Amino acid sequence: MAAAGLPVSTQLMQLAPGIGEHHATFSKSYQEFFGSVFDHDALDPKTRAAVALCAALMQDREDTVRSFLAAAKQLGLKNEEIGQVAGIVEAMKLDALQRPAVQAVAAAAKKSNTCC
Repeated sequence: MAAAGLPVSTQLMQLAPGIGEHHATFSKSYQEFFGSVFDHDALDPKTRAAVALCAALMQDREDTVRSFLAAAKQLGLKNEEIGQVAGIVEAMKLDALQRPAVQAVAAAAKKSNTCC
């Protein structure tokens, strides 16, 4: 079958050569994109680390958070800065959860104030 050490999904995709070929092209393109994003210098390294940590926290994927947290600390983010990033993420998550309820209440109030 396929080489050991590859993810099972990658091994199984090799059963369909057309899909496996597209996956390899996508993977290479993704890696190039990922590298260019993180190597670009519009943001200083510390800011990039904070943004990446924020995105990882939004995804709620513990392994990704740990990886970006370690990188952020290595690049000099202090505990208070990391705490603020985490606080911003949590505030945004809460806002996203409450927004539909607030909009529903506003729509109901608007509807009840409409005559005929």
